[in-house]
Amino acid sequence: MIHTGMGPVQVNNLLATLNLPPVVPSTLKRREHKIDTTLETIAKKSCLDAQKEEIEKGNGKVEVSFDGGWQKRGTGWNYNSNTGHGSLIGKETGKVLQFSLRSKSCQICALHQSQNHTIPVHECSKNWDGSSKAMEPDMAISMARELEETGCPIDVIHGDNDSTTTSRLKAVFPSIEKKDDSNHTKKGITSKLYKLRQKYKVLKQPNVISYIGRCFMYAIKECQTKDPERLKKSLDIIVPHLYGDHSLCAKEDVTWCSYRKNPSQFRYRSLPEGKPLTCPSLRTDLSVIVNSQKGRAVSLTNLGSTQANENFNFIVSTKAPKNKSFGSSKSLTGRISASVLQKNEGHEYLEKVNKAVGLSPGEFTFKMALKTAAKRKLQKAKQNSLQGKRKRLVKKISKSRKEATMEIHEGVTYSKAAELNQEEELTQTAEIPKRLKLPENPFTFIVFDTETTGRGRNSDILQIAAGKDFNVYAQPRCNISDQASIVNGIQYNRGTNTMFHRGIQVRSKTLQEALLDFIEYLKKFPQPVLVGHNACSFDIPILCNRLAEFNLFTEFLSHAYGFVDTLKISKRVFKKSDVGNYKQENLVSKLTNCTYQAHDAKEDVRVLNVLFTEKLKKEVKDEDLFHISFHIVKMKYNEMLQQKCITAVAVAKLARNGVAPFHLQLAHVRNSGLKLLLNDLHVRLANKKFTSLVNFIEKEE
Repeated sequence: MIHTGMGPVQVNNLLATLNLPPVVPSTLKRREHKIDTTLETIAKKSCLDAQKEEIEKGNGKVEVSFDGGWQKRGTGWNYNSNTGHGSLIGKETGKVLQFSLRSKSCQICALHQSQNHTIPVHECSKNWDGSSKAMEPDMAISMARELEETGCPIDVIHGDNDSTTTSRLKAVFPSIEKKDDSNHTKKGITSKLYKLRQKYKVLKQPNVISYIGRCFMYAIKECQTKDPERLKKSLDIIVPHLYGDHSLCAKEDVTWCSYRKNPSQFRYRSLPEGKPLTCPSLRTDLSVIVNSQKGRAVSLTNLGSTQANENFNFIVSTKAPKNKSFGSSKSLTGRISASVLQKNEGHEYLEKVNKAVGLSPGEFTFKMALKTAAKRKLQKAKQNSLQGKRKRLVKKISKSRKEATMEIHEGVTYSKAAELNQEEELTQTAEIPKRLKLPENPFTFIVFDTETTGRGRNSDILQIAAGKDFNVYAQPRCNISDQASIVNGIQYNRGTNTMFHRGIQVRSKTLQEALLDFIEYLKKFPQPVLVGHNACSFDIPILCNRLAEFNLFTEFLSHAYGFVDTLKISKRVFKKSDVGNYKQENLVSKLTNCTYQAHDAKEDVRVLNVLFTEKLKKEVKDEDLFHISFHIVKMKYNEMLQQKCITAVAVAKLARNGVAPFHLQLAHVRNSGLKLLLNDLHVRLANKKFTSLVNFIEKEE
């Protein structure tokens, strides 16, 4: 073997100057080239077989759908891909009858031209010099001619209205009948509705636009193969139906409106609050859209579908991703040919390719292909069933509603030039608390208790105990009430600055130092959830008031995930007839073997930890979890409660999740999402009460 010290490209350049044929690389590329050629050959034969099958099933009439695709994503109407492909798929068989490819580049030609060398003889991938947009009509005409040459002339073609393909095709084949694509028809209607979205808030509600679009398509699909005048009457029903007038629905025998089945229980599933639209100006704009569709009544009475082509384009995108370029070589031809074979024959085509290129029999590959085909057949049957379609629609509506709810909570996170728009920044970006749930990630229940100078919420804290090893005494800034001192056994001598617990002197700190120590203790645990008996009514309010006094509440909030009250859980879990009362001393005595001296925070924590771990921990639900700021938020609803525009039960649920009146205002501003927010938080309000709440919020704004 002679080593020249040159690579394959340099060798071929030298051979080109000597007018000698290039060296074919004996590498993986050579094998790949052979496989691509084999795929193309088998794909063309598959198309010929599909043509014969289509003629037989269509009784001599050939009805096809056409669509093209590019190997590069376009922006708006700026399409500049170097490659594009097109397909004609039979209506009866659902198989590709013909496919075509256009490419504006060839890597071999480009290489030699850049070095001013003579271009050697090769299989050039370049076959197009025009614009990318012009590829689609050219491929349609080319494929139609090829079908005519093979004895399978087109009678009817389904296509969209995005290009001049139909007019150019009819110039060559005048007898071809055109059917508009139903999916593109729906997109055309919904795109007009999206343009109205900035003008009408109701269209920003989840599923409203999709529901109006479905109403249009129900009316159109019901009049297929009927006269255009019948379709016009069907379209005239849509706007009155959306605005609560169902007289025409019954008169014209409309099957897609369920009002007449049960008028008293009828609700619009996808319109806000299940009620009809009310905006007069929106009604005018919807009537304009209806009239525009009535002008197309002739074409709308006989719609086709390019869904099969869209599916084929998806298969192509999996084999030739749009973020990579394959069009400068024959590789793209092989990938599109493989897509044709998968569409026509399923994954079984792999065995044919293996045999054609001399690879192993591929018994395992064949078995996997059969298994995949059987699975796909079952999936397709489910998807095409009525139940499958309903399931997809329900799932789509649920997903849309969930997404809209998250956007209400999060505010503006992504929009055009969002960073440049500084107006009402707080309204746009402030987050609304989500529904409080027990953490999915690791978290810790921390049992705690406090002893105070009195029973009032403005009392000072004398002792804080938590977990197994935290216990701190705090120096009071006010006198300890006689009753509190008798109960907890704590005395404090202000003159000597000494504290005694049941007669024994204990080390004490300032209240601020004690609170800081408590915060530092909580930092050791992942997402700590505080657990206390009667904590909701006593310990937490006092603790929060003192934290706020020393400007430590925000810091505390960032470390404490929430709290649960064992008193409330006990009332739900244990019957009063079984336990007598729900005081901690009584529950510990009857449900555990512990003995202790009550009203010592450290001892209270020890026995409560036993009670909680053995009897209550497994009973804790999401509804038992409270936001740390529960009482602070609850107080902010006093004015709303006084004006009776919200119920006490609703306030308790909102405050439990940390949702304040300000958050309700934010939700109302964000696409009128107040109803979505309340539903997400499981807050139910009667229609009159909800209207009163909206009026109050708008008045406040």
